[in-house]
Amino acid sequence: MTLFGTNFLSGSQVGVGSVGNVAVTPTQASQVTFTAPANPGQVGTVSTQAVTITTAGGTSTSGTTQIDYYLAPAITSVLPTSGTAGDQITVNGTGFVGVDSVTFTDSATATAVFSPVSGTQLVATVPGGLAAGAGTITVHTCGGNSNAQTFTII
Repeated sequence: MTLFGTNFLSGSQVGVGSVGNVAVTPTQASQVTFTAPANPGQVGTVSTQAVTITTAGGTSTSGTTQIDYYLAPAITSVLPTSGTAGDQITVNGTGFVGVDSVTFTDSATATAVFSPVSGTQLVATVPGGLAAGAGTITVHTCGGNSNAQTFTII
């Protein structure tokens, strides 16, 4: 991420809300590039953190620069727990914000067509091409991959 402003050359540090600070070494007085610190944990599915910069002259106001942190999704149940290609299943859990893929895995991996219902539920269609037997299903968002929930292909 790059911040633009003035007087960044001495004693600079970027603060990201309650997540933490990152020491930076600006190469220009008018901009600084930094990597946001990893989020050590948060209460909600999405946590928006204000960004500030501290130099020898003081700390900026947070302004409008913010970073969103997302928790990884978690699957709590899959109903039904088995099915064949083309069957629709309901996946329940938490953190289903900005889901970008639902994956079924046995010895191979197949991406499912899915429809979000809410931040805690989605409906996925069992993809074809998987071998009969035990496998798993996972949900992926920008927060990461969910736990793998058991699902059996019939």
